[in-house]
Amino acid sequence: MTPTQRYLFDLNGYLHLKNVLSGTELKEAQDTVERCIKIPPDQLPHGWNFSFDKSLEALTMHPVTWPIIKELSDDKPRLNRGSLAVDTHEKASITPLHCAREGQGWQTRRYEVKNRRIFCNDIVAFFYFTDVYPGDGGLVVVPGSHKSEFQRPEGLFFLDLSDPNPKLHPALKNITPQAGDVIVLSELTTHGVLIWKPKDRDRRFLLLRYKTQYFQDEQGERYVYGQELLGRLSPETLELMAYASYQHTKEIVKHDVIHLS
Repeated sequence: MTPTQRYLFDLNGYLHLKNVLSGTELKEAQDTVERCIKIPPDQLPHGWNFSFDKSLEALTMHPVTWPIIKELSDDKPRLNRGSLAVDTHEKASITPLHCAREGQGWQTRRYEVKNRRIFCNDIVAFFYFTDVYPGDGGLVVVPGSHKSEFQRPEGLFFLDLSDPNPKLHPALKNITPQAGDVIVLSELTTHGVLIWKPKDRDRRFLLLRYKTQYFQDEQGERYVYGQELLGRLSPETLELMAYASYQHTKEIVKHDVIHLS
């Protein structure tokens, strides 16, 4: 991470990385997503998402985000899962504000700074394939909440789940990425999703979840990938997804640029 990235991530609990995807990368990913959403859900294999095409799989270790993921995980990363999301105006409710501290136990998630590096054992990266403009809706966060030492009081920053035009508390920020941007977020940062309002376009993004390779997630068994999915993935991605001991160093971590084989 650069000094600026470290400062902003430590300050806000997230990074907004602009123009991460090149024109070619973005076009390939957009074309892939378009093909995906035209396939009936019952014809897609379980857990297809990022494994559907190499243009999406390659984003799990993109050269811009990969060094950030490595540093945040103290060079012990594991891809927990990847999901393709398409939000439309037909979704009629807000995703309530939440964070890992509130729903999954304050003991299980960590945010520390040591030796001038940030450590975070639960990280999310959102790769955006469409534009988001002010007033559209989408991701909303409480900047700085990743370092809160207190439980958020019940009802604080409450959002009416059915209100398409909620009045946001000044502490909340609606993030508006453009296609090709990436948001890297600590799961300790309180966040939610506003109703998507545009009727002539949707919000498309790939959500990639990373934890440390030795983190035994209570959700792990729920998201076990079948052999059909695993058989489509490159060896480098399989290594990224693998659990390992604290002492082990994965071969992929030794490189800042990964080429899928």
